[in-house]
Amino acid sequence: MATPESPLTQHEGAAGAPPVSAVAEVFGREFTAADVTELRHDLRRHAEGCGLRDDDLDDFVAAVNELVTNAVRHGGGRGRLRLTVNADTLVADVSDRGEGFSGKLPVAAGPPASDTPGGRGILLARLLSDTLLISDGPDGVTVTVTRCLTRPQTAPQQ
Repeated sequence: MATPESPLTQHEGAAGAPPVSAVAEVFGREFTAADVTELRHDLRRHAEGCGLRDDDLDDFVAAVNELVTNAVRHGGGRGRLRLTVNADTLVADVSDRGEGFSGKLPVAAGPPASDTPGGRGILLARLLSDTLLISDGPDGVTVTVTRCLTRPQTAPQQ
């Protein structure tokens, strides 16, 4: 649930129902390899504008950057980033028009062997975000990562 200081807007529901939150697109952009650096800076600015700070911001940007890089390398050289806010969650969808995965979706329990080039992007994105979802279909792959915009308050250390 959004807090009063949250950048999110909520509307009252009908007949005393809880507020209804809407998904709001914050940023969207098509990209190629030439756009990766600028896209990362734009993503950072928009994620910070939504309320991410410090390590949460750094981790989210790194996770999305890994997915953007994967889309360029493995998904046909181009893709689309869509950043939305859903209640108190920042959501990044990275889509490409590549051929998808042959066989099973990558669900790495750990990194590949140190002498294996690549293969760490999905793992890093999973470790640096709150959730990761992979949708593989005939029109390409979409990988979605999320980050909660509000963190629980912890008691001060004594």
